Amino acid sequence: MKLITAVFVTLLALNLQNAYGQDEESIKDVINKAYVEGIHNKGDLDHTRKGFHPEFRMFALRNGAVSKVSINNWIKRIENSRKRNPNPPAQKAKAKFLSVDITENVASVKLELHRGGKLLFTDYLFLYKIGNEWKIVSKVYHAY
Repeated sequence: MKLITAVFVTLLALNLQNAYGQDEESIKDVINKAYVEGIHNKGDLDHTRKGFHPEFRMFALRNGAVSKVSINNWIKRIENSRKRNPNPPAQKAKAKFLSVDITENVASVKLELHRGGKLLFTDYLFLYKIGNEWKIVSKVYHAY
């Protein structure tokens, strides 16, 4: 009986670990496509629209005041910026994932965004798993 229990517990743990690993890879993929490539490397904004929830909000602290930016407003700013300067950056931005914390259908991610060896941002992204897809729903950050 003890052997059966031990085998069951081991299989359950392996299954949970595998599910967590798949979710972590899916989360990193969404962030890389929608945020790093789509926003910072002048990539496909359709990936950005797909990876961010329509109710997404970014919170920015400036001069002691917090402001909110929706994904639609952020994308409009990016599109206007790309019209003025359509060339991709000389060096691509790269994410260094510092932590990915998952609880069922919610996740928080801390990452550093680097370009050309220079640290640009430390980002805290929050995601929900809706159906089978992870969506970025919120962001706070520190700019260097």
